[in-house]
Amino acid sequence: MLKAKNSALKQKLGSFNPNGVYIVIDTGLNRLYLKRGSKTIQEAIVSCGSGNILKDPSGKRQWVFDTPMGEYHVKSKKISPVWTRPDWAFIEEGEAIPKDPSQRIEKGVLGDYALGFGNGYFIHGTLYTRLLGRNVSHGCIRVGDKDLKTIYNAAELGTRIFIF
Repeated sequence: MLKAKNSALKQKLGSFNPNGVYIVIDTGLNRLYLKRGSKTIQEAIVSCGSGNILKDPSGKRQWVFDTPMGEYHVKSKKISPVWTRPDWAFIEEGEAIPKDPSQRIEKGVLGDYALGFGNGYFIHGTLYTRLLGRNVSHGCIRVGDKDLKTIYNAAELGTRIFIF
């Protein structure tokens, strides 16, 4: 009887461990763990959201630059990703928000690869490698080039991402 209960509990506990490759991001430590089952394949120093608040001078909008917590899935994979600057990027720099969408396009700032996980959030490269390990991003997870390539190659569409 006790063996049966123990076996049932082990089976239930095992169902909480993801199978295959998955990504765990610790926003407090600024660490990303690429895992397969219980084994860590790659550990990377990253930069997560700063938590800063930006208010639109009009007073109508504000943005909180946190990395979203929870469980997500890789929804897109991009090589040589292009950033479409949102309104907050112009406001933050004290620039006028362009009416022409082509003026929002910025190449080369997201690194060689990007993994999208929804609502405009990505795991991507960075121009500011000296800031890795600090909470300085606008919510995305910034990763160094070498680590990013490994993560990109291991992840597939649907790969689970756990952020805490």
